[in-house]
Amino acid sequence: MSTPAFVDTFTVAIEGFSAFERQALASFFRLAAQRSPAFRQVEEAGIADFLIADADHPASVAAVRRGQRVEDSVFIGAHAPEGAAAWLSRPIEPVHVLRALEELVELRLSAPEPPSAMMDLDPLEADTQRGGLDEAPVPVAKPAPAPPPRPRGGGGREVLLVEDSPIARQFLKQRLQHLGYRVIECASGEAALEILSKRTFGMVFLDVVLGPPGSIDGLQLCQRLKQRGAQGGGLRTVVVIVTGLDGATDRVRGSLAGCDAYLTKPLHESEFIATLLQVDPAFEWSADASSAAA
Repeated sequence: MSTPAFVDTFTVAIEGFSAFERQALASFFRLAAQRSPAFRQVEEAGIADFLIADADHPASVAAVRRGQRVEDSVFIGAHAPEGAAAWLSRPIEPVHVLRALEELVELRLSAPEPPSAMMDLDPLEADTQRGGLDEAPVPVAKPAPAPPPRPRGGGGREVLLVEDSPIARQFLKQRLQHLGYRVIECASGEAALEILSKRTFGMVFLDVVLGPPGSIDGLQLCQRLKQRGAQGGGLRTVVVIVTGLDGATDRVRGSLAGCDAYLTKPLHESEFIATLLQVDPAFEWSADASSAAA
């Protein structure tokens, strides 16, 4: 099983359920494909990132176990199968299903890389594991050629990321780091103002909705940043709004707040790169940069 890198769309397959429940879940996934992270339904469980499985249907549970996908599945039913990482009871609530999928995504993103079997071994221990010092030496393979240098992209410059959704924040943080930026992150407009009172950033990425009603939202934060830049005569802060609000009125409101770019979720890599090339003069990227950095 492979983990998608720098992609905020995950595929989900459905195992079991009645025709009515499958139809309801399919309708839900059509809506979930418009958010970030996005979830798109596929028919084949073998190619899906995650599964939604009927815990009350023994054949479905058995199929999940045979495929060794228990930890990648959201089980729905009366009881959670042994080893299940996510379980919900009936009736099926789309919001709860989405939350469970996001938790599985977060678990996958936070999983540490498995250590190498020979990592940090003493040379003598390594020889012992290979069968002892008296045996014929094992030929040592030539080291692989060094990978090509990563495209400079953001050049290590610091940017501020303001996003209240932990999952969406993690995705955008990874994407920005992949593109060569150093990311300082926070989850609210109030926290962002606290950080901005102590330091400046050349570029800020923020969502529009940043908490419950009454909180400082992204449009207000954008206005304050632009006003501060106009009054102080110092560093001009580029503001890129990244949001799920994609209506024409929403875009007008972002423009009136002074944002330099308005992107909607789910983000598409080509559009994101084109935006960075437009708003960040120091951003360096070539047409083949993505494959070179893979």
